[in-house]
Amino acid sequence: MISWHKYFVYLSLFFLAVFLFKTDYLKIPAVISPQYLILSFLFLFSGFIGNAFSWHRLLKASKNPVSIKVCISSVGLSIFGKYIPGKFWLIMGRAAHVAENSAYSLGRVSALSLNAQFISLWFGLVLGTFGLFILGGLYLWGWIILVLWLVLTAVVFSSFFNNAGEKFLSFILKKEIAIPKLTLMETITVAPWFAISWLLWAAGFYFFVCALSLSGMPISVGLGFPLAGTLGIMAVFAPGGLGAREGVAAAYLCLAGLGLQEATTIAVASRAWFLSGEAFIFLLGWFSKKAHRKIQ
Repeated sequence: MISWHKYFVYLSLFFLAVFLFKTDYLKIPAVISPQYLILSFLFLFSGFIGNAFSWHRLLKASKNPVSIKVCISSVGLSIFGKYIPGKFWLIMGRAAHVAENSAYSLGRVSALSLNAQFISLWFGLVLGTFGLFILGGLYLWGWIILVLWLVLTAVVFSSFFNNAGEKFLSFILKKEIAIPKLTLMETITVAPWFAISWLLWAAGFYFFVCALSLSGMPISVGLGFPLAGTLGIMAVFAPGGLGAREGVAAAYLCLAGLGLQEATTIAVASRAWFLSGEAFIFLLGWFSKKAHRKIQ
């Protein structure tokens, strides 16, 4: 079997390099509190590890278990796929790595990877909406968020879309197609792991903002990251949420009391902050892959 995932990793690194060359997101403003900055990185890195564990638990709950090393390497080595235009490369890259290191089909694991993405988006949107509610900012994106939440709720918790997809593919391919989907109980079982990942990232974002701002920030500021991250992922026109995530984060920080210039500076700097977390999980994934090969 050709390991096309290896070429996917090379391609994702190429697009990451293009992104870094074309953008100006790596400028870091003056750090007010190094202690808070260190805390922000600890929570950031923990969030990525939690993300790998949520993928591991989802595969186990769906009766497609693989080792935690394979899950970490699949998440880590695929993390830069989000910078490839198309929005689905990270999902496919994660699934391809698991399929290449197990007896499961790529189609089955890809469907589970898509399920994982939808569950993650659902929790990110819920947490971000709660943050908007605390800050009294639901009027900003209330209707848009409500529509997105209803769609995600239907996709995650209803079998309608899964059944419709199976019927459509069966009609096109002229044969029975079964698309794996988590049951309601399986979804409830794995859900806390996805929530934990977002909460860790939210805590990291809170300390990151505190590290760069002289203003006292409410803890609800952290919930701006799940909101910005979710809406950034769902912005189909922007690879990796480029621009969209920063725009939402800046608006959220303004709502929390920061001036427009300071909010924009911190929001843009958060791209480099999160990119360091992506680099961390990429390296951890690379080491996990090496360790898995040695065991084999």
